[in-house]
This record gives sequence, C-alpha cells and structure tokens, in this order.
Amino acid sequence: MNRKKKTGKNMTGNRRKRNKAGIIWLFLMLIWLMVIFSFSAKKADESTVMSHSVGKLIGNIVIPEYRSWPEDKQEQFAEKIDFPVRKCAHASEYAVLGVLMLGTAYSFAEDQGKKNRLLCWCAGTAYAATDEFHQLFVPGRSCQFRDVCIDSAGILTGIVLFSLIKHQIAKYNEKKKVAKNVKNQGKSLDKNHDS
Repeated sequence: MNRKKKTGKNMTGNRRKRNKAGIIWLFLMLIWLMVIFSFSAKKADESTVMSHSVGKLIGNIVIPEYRSWPEDKQEQFAEKIDFPVRKCAHASEYAVLGVLMLGTAYSFAEDQGKKNRLLCWCAGTAYAATDEFHQLFVPGRSCQFRDVCIDSAGILTGIVLFSLIKHQIAKYNEKKKVAKNVKNQGKSLDKNHDS
C-alpha cells in the first residue's frame, strides 16, 4: 500500500515536471512560429538580400579565393546558389518547428506513439500551407506548392530526429537503471552473505 502511494506521488511529480517542460516547449514553439511568419512577411527584395548574404557567407567559408573576387563575381555566386540556399532555409526552419512541436506534444500527452508524431506532422504541414498562402499578400512573394512539400519534409525530418534522440536517451537511461539495480542486488547479496 505504502509503495503504491509512493508510486502515485512520483507519477504526479513526473507529470508536473513534464507540464513545466511542456510550457517551455510550447513557448519556444510559439516564438518559432512567429519567426517563420516574420521571414514570410518580408518583401521579395528584402528576402533576396537576406538569402544573398547567406550565399556570400557560404562563399567566404567554402571557397578560399572568394574574398579576392570582384564584388560582381561574388554577387553572381550568391545568385547562383540562391535557390538551394532558400530551399535549405525552408527545410531547416521547419525541421526546428518539427522538433518543437513534438517536444510540446510529448510533454503534454500521455501517448507518445505514432499518433502524436502523425498529428505533429499534419499540424506542421497545415501551418506551412497557411504560411505559403500568407505570402500571396506580401509584395513580390508567391505561394508555392513545392515550398509546402519542402517545409513538410523539414517537419518530418525534425520529428524523426527528435524521436531518434529521445529513443537513444531512453535506451541509455534504461541501461543505467539496469546497471544500478544489478549493483544494488550485489550489495544486498553481500549483506545477506555476511549475516
């Protein structure tokens, strides 16, 4: 009976910890949704300047002689890699969203199975679709089905990464728990043997 009370109390404590963690996850997710929205709200020329600056940074890092190039050649390089930079940015920002959505869901839900992952992916994909629709009203921007697909793949990537990391942590904790139990059983046997 006493053991059951302890277990129930421990479960309530664990639930409280998960709810506190869930509030943090939720807060981070909401901030990230606003970050994504703010990127999408940028006019086409502002967005181009931002992606070109990333292209120039990549040139500085990857190409040793990039700094010695004339400015127009640097700009051509940034323009040349603009498409992959933009698409990688889409996938990356939504991968982060996938991690944050699943972290939030796992913190509040008892079920941490496939259903939660599927719901997070669907909700994230729906947000990606509404975000693309929002771009129809931003000067110079457009709504691209391809971008929704890339965003959806990004969300899926984030969900898979989160799930794999969570699984590895759970395996590690289980091994640690088993090792501790074995050690405690060894001590118990030693005490019984000495008696």
